[in-house]
Amino acid sequence: MSERVSDSRIVSRITDRFAGVDLDGAHPFAILYGPGVDDLFVGEDHRTRNVQEALWEILSGAGFGRIVFSKPRDPVYFLDRASWRASKPPSAAPRQAAAQGARRTMTTGLRGPMGTRVITEIGAPRQDETAGPRRALADTHALVLLDHFMRQRDVRTAVVFPHAEETLRHFRDSPALARVLRGWAEPRDGSGNLCVLVFGAYLLQEVRTFAEQLGAVPMLRNTLSPERERIAPRAAGRLGFPGEAELTRMIHVLRVTEGLDQGDWNVLPAVVRAMAAEPAGLRVWQERMRALLRDGVPLTGAELRRRAWVTTAVGDGRDAWERLNELPGLEAVKEHLAALRLRVCAQARLRAQGRAARAEVPAHHLVFAGKPGTGKTTVARLVGDMYRDLGVLRRGHVVEVGAADLVAGYVGQTGPRTNAAIDAALDGVLFLDEAYQLSDQSNGFGQEAIDTLLARMENDRDRLVVIVAGYEEKMNEFLDANQGLRSRFPKANVLLFPDYEPATLQAIALAGLGDRGLHWGPEFEKNLARAVTGLFEVRERDFGNAREMRELADEIMTNWALRTRADVGMPLEVADLPPRCRAHLDDEIPDLASLMADLNGMIGLSSVKEAVAGLVGRLRLEQRRGRGRGTVTPPHLLFLGPPGTGKTTVARLVGAMLRALGLLRKGHVVEVTRPDLVAGYIGQTAPMTKERVAEALDGVLFIDEAYSLVRGGPQDFGAEAVDTLTREMEQYRERLTVIAAGYPEDMERFLEANQGLRDRFTHHVSFPSYTAGELGEIFLAMARAQGFAAPPETVRRAVAVLEDRRAAGPGDFANGRAVRKLLEQTKTRLAGRVVDLPDADLDTLLPEDVPDEFR
Repeated sequence: MSERVSDSRIVSRITDRFAGVDLDGAHPFAILYGPGVDDLFVGEDHRTRNVQEALWEILSGAGFGRIVFSKPRDPVYFLDRASWRASKPPSAAPRQAAAQGARRTMTTGLRGPMGTRVITEIGAPRQDETAGPRRALADTHALVLLDHFMRQRDVRTAVVFPHAEETLRHFRDSPALARVLRGWAEPRDGSGNLCVLVFGAYLLQEVRTFAEQLGAVPMLRNTLSPERERIAPRAAGRLGFPGEAELTRMIHVLRVTEGLDQGDWNVLPAVVRAMAAEPAGLRVWQERMRALLRDGVPLTGAELRRRAWVTTAVGDGRDAWERLNELPGLEAVKEHLAALRLRVCAQARLRAQGRAARAEVPAHHLVFAGKPGTGKTTVARLVGDMYRDLGVLRRGHVVEVGAADLVAGYVGQTGPRTNAAIDAALDGVLFLDEAYQLSDQSNGFGQEAIDTLLARMENDRDRLVVIVAGYEEKMNEFLDANQGLRSRFPKANVLLFPDYEPATLQAIALAGLGDRGLHWGPEFEKNLARAVTGLFEVRERDFGNAREMRELADEIMTNWALRTRADVGMPLEVADLPPRCRAHLDDEIPDLASLMADLNGMIGLSSVKEAVAGLVGRLRLEQRRGRGRGTVTPPHLLFLGPPGTGKTTVARLVGAMLRALGLLRKGHVVEVTRPDLVAGYIGQTAPMTKERVAEALDGVLFIDEAYSLVRGGPQDFGAEAVDTLTREMEQYRERLTVIAAGYPEDMERFLEANQGLRDRFTHHVSFPSYTAGELGEIFLAMARAQGFAAPPETVRRAVAVLEDRRAAGPGDFANGRAVRKLLEQTKTRLAGRVVDLPDADLDTLLPEDVPDEFR
């Protein structure tokens, strides 16, 4: 082998894992770290090297005539004779060398250009292994010698510290070392000499922490500072895990030299792709391949999966684009990614023709906006493979994190945690789900994580793709929270993941049932489709889409197992659907008597019963004429009357009726008043109103004293609530009934507040005050419901008191509420009368128990 190789061929033979750091001497220091520091490397010449041998070849190819290595046990040594000769004084005499105590030894352990021989030159004899540790670099002669090499201008010199932590930590004369390193960092006259520090740390932050704790060598701390990183962004580089090309070369070396059975040549690229996505070094993969050799097993994707060496399913030959196209739904997402693919290909072709040489590397960061279960995580994993196939990323692995993985609870910890996650994702994808949680923190350290992320997205744009995901509206807020975020995520890179359509959801559910080994007939499949459609129609904001269908498949299987007592030969039946699904299967329109039963059982309210019966009758007629559900939209109603006349109770009954008619999927009632809709600050009222409407979807929003929304005039925030409510009523007219209640005169002002309100509230129901007889019936019914007897004279006494109360203040008489309050005070007087009487009747309310007046 020649002693000196300086052309570019030597560089081309080395793996591209060194591409992340400048080793050409443009900066006085280069720092290497990462899992590859202790790894092996296979170049294009199919020769295996360790990190020192790889560094020698790269530095030699970069034009360094003298490459010197130094570690605690060997303070000065060379891997090639040319470097050793370039280090000897021209007129050196044997006696001079002897006088200085220098000696040369030929040792083994490294394979460099001189074969197994490594020339070592030190200034003091090396001790025997059994006699304790060898002399560290504190040896004055060794330090002076290295400094002499670095300050010479006649021969370009590179000094490499392969074990930088050990060398720096155990250096005995720290001030001397600090002075020497500071001198190497001073502005130079273009000699291009270089010091390479190789750290065993996995992450750059670990190297920074080491430099801070070391303290004695400020040069190292300054070189690693973020400010210095902006000036010389490639002064520190991470040696990562091997890529596909290097792993392929390793497999071919083992195939030729040791007889490894590489398996099917057609799927080998897919197998290697799965290997490259794993956080494992070449040394590890080499041992794993030899394990296959020992077991006599060929290299296949299935075998790697069985041994848990890879997490990606391989072996079917499908690439990422084919797997994407086979996902159900997501048509818009597929079209968007196809456009991005064409854009990347076009940019690559333009650069290859020299037509885009000045264009900066485009940002490939993405925003995935959509609800849970719409495939965001699945597509993110595919994007890693897609970008790797396009040459955008080298590995394409995906690191999935949340806000809690980036944000710490103490000052100074968030930046390192965020950097650590990014370092792990380099050459692949960092997938940050629910990213808006970083900007939602009012008093946390989320902003520090965002700032760190932004800096790394720019500095590592050629090695990193960041995908942020979450609800669409939340992601818009997240991007608007920081100006830099919008610039890092261009509009063309924002992908919307819509809810799956019912047909797609059903296909996912059926696939899940099939995967569980279950079978079914046409009747079950038809009813499952109807149930899924119903679930889709009543979905809430956090509807889980595919996740919801997987959970549904689990529920169905559990019900089937219980019904059949685990008889695997039995098919699925409609009875195996959970109740929330069966509720969407009934097409029967109930008769009027059953619908009105609960309302007719209420005391009084004859005009209300008549109005509701007429409304229900018309709805039933229109439904029957339309031959099924979905032909009529649920109505909006005004309940006009004083307090305590049963408006809230009737609103609940109306919700149940509309649900029975199929006009509302749930029929629940959300009761609100002004404080639930109107905020005290600008910009908060509309979101509050929308949240209450969202709670009431597929049911009833009952607004008591609705007129209070407009009591403050046009400048009041209540007007914003009314305007928002009007828009929401139109947007969700098929999923919402709004019932607004209050006094008739006041409700007229409410309708006048917005032109659209009167058109939307098409049904008015009047609630008159209860008559004296009805008040008596209510008193008796309430007493009996609580286990008390009320003789006729007690009821007459109660009615008289209630009528006196009404006459004294007819405007604020609370009807049924007044009866309830009088009953409570009557029970209190009963307790005072009988509590000390041993034989007293404890369950009968007497006339004297009724107070003369109450408030």
